[in-house]
Amino acid sequence: MEISKTGRRHKQARISHTEEGRQGSKRVSFSKILEVAFWGTIIWGLVRLMAHFLHMTPYGVGAFARPFIGIEDENTFASVCLGGIVLFVETFVASFVFSLLFSRIRAWWLGLVYGAVMLGIAGFFFHIGNWEVATFSTEGAWYLTFGLFIGMTIMLEQSDENHAWNEYTR
Repeated sequence: MEISKTGRRHKQARISHTEEGRQGSKRVSFSKILEVAFWGTIIWGLVRLMAHFLHMTPYGVGAFARPFIGIEDENTFASVCLGGIVLFVETFVASFVFSLLFSRIRAWWLGLVYGAVMLGIAGFFFHIGNWEVATFSTEGAWYLTFGLFIGMTIMLEQSDENHAWNEYTR
């Protein structure tokens, strides 16, 4: 009699864990968001440095540090380092906001929409109306792929964590 009660309690606990995993999927962990922010900063910082070096855009990594240093000192080593730090913080915030808003929705194009929104915000601060076609296309491609990177990576991490949680509760 005692064994059946213990077995029943164990089965009920396992069922409640499984239902909990199905009802509300776990959020992406803080460490995963930090990892996405780190690699996003490295990859897209290098892409931005190359685009600026090849004169495809007037905005290098140092442009992210403009609120702190101004436009004149944008191309110095210190401003590029500070811009990289600001880009990391912006990538972290963007990844965190995306994970809060869209991590449970499984649509690949949400990253593109998110990138377009970030382009609109950056365009507001960098006067998008004054951009040439080449600058607009480069910045558009950068922000769209940046948003796609954040979106796809956060959705993949969410999917992996949910899969691991469901395997744990079986």
